[in-house]
Amino acid sequence: MSSGVASRLLQRARRHLLRQRWAAPVLTEWGRWRMLRALRRRPAPPRRVLAPPELVADVPEAVPYARTFAAPADLALDAAVLRLDRLQEVDVRTLGAVRARMACTLLSGRYALFEPAGARAVVTGPGIDMLLARLDAISLGEAAHRPPPMTRAADRAGRVGRSVLVTTYGRPAALQRSLPQIVALGAPVLVVDDGSSPETRDANRAICAGVGAAYLLLPENRGLPTAQNVGLSVLMADPAVRWISYFQDDVDVRPDALQRLAALEDAQARPILTGYDADDHPPVDQVEIAGVAVKRKRSTPAMHLHAHVDYWAGVMPIPSPYVGAPKPLRGASMEDWWIVNDAPRSAERRGILVVCVPGLVRTFLWHRDDSTWDNENQPDPAL
Repeated sequence: MSSGVASRLLQRARRHLLRQRWAAPVLTEWGRWRMLRALRRRPAPPRRVLAPPELVADVPEAVPYARTFAAPADLALDAAVLRLDRLQEVDVRTLGAVRARMACTLLSGRYALFEPAGARAVVTGPGIDMLLARLDAISLGEAAHRPPPMTRAADRAGRVGRSVLVTTYGRPAALQRSLPQIVALGAPVLVVDDGSSPETRDANRAICAGVGAAYLLLPENRGLPTAQNVGLSVLMADPAVRWISYFQDDVDVRPDALQRLAALEDAQARPILTGYDADDHPPVDQVEIAGVAVKRKRSTPAMHLHAHVDYWAGVMPIPSPYVGAPKPLRGASMEDWWIVNDAPRSAERRGILVVCVPGLVRTFLWHRDDSTWDNENQPDPAL
């Protein structure tokens, strides 16, 4: 049996084990023990080690992930322990430095140990190749851009008529990339943090303050529907707000996205639109509306939804068939299906289609370890 086939079989076996309720904690603890053992067996154990929260107490002078957002770009580290499903909790500058200055010397379950190049034998194989590709993608980020001035809808008092809601949970590095692009669209932004851990909520709050977005922390993780209900209710309490654009925290956005959507807004004929074109939600047809080429669909994921407040009110409250994250693998309805298809006042029940303007929004997190739902996507093309 070739090494490639054996590796794929082992990966499938591991994925199967991780779906068993008893296996995930056992495998995580095994990887944690191996990582601590490797650090302690070094002739000169590294001192300043970048470490996930569960290892901080066991590593002298450990640098927690959340602290990297307030640290200088040239943060001095002797080693770095990366937890593969928590990469989005580390400042992208620190991840870039780890990738450039260190090499992986141990890959154990969901942990990877990076040490200065030449310190130890370097890990090779498909697993480390995938990890390095992910680090490169996260570190590259998105080129800075300045959008054209936003023509804001307003009521008679001149107040803004559009607002933006962003939900986030435990991924400050994702928010660090997406939020500046979303704020640059020109509408007020509210970020609802669905009860992130103490290690990440301070980073989320700092990111919001740095770009001028409002930040609202829920007292505990209650699941995405709860965060959506809370955020939408806060924004809809302002009678001047007529359209609300909802984004998840792992999106790149074209700088003219809201302007393109504004040309298509119609509270009756087109009350719900999206800038995210998902291949697994095929179009019913492709037409031109107000000079804009669009796809019309029966369903669309909640990566981005742009809807009139009357539409949002018609599908709220969004039900919570589960509490907290991660979402159960089976038995729970999807929030996007409720919003678009299942709610009594949803688009499908009203006999209308979702208008999609392709290319306005994309997701940049595609690996299953970046998803609290254990959901793998294909990398999206550039905007």
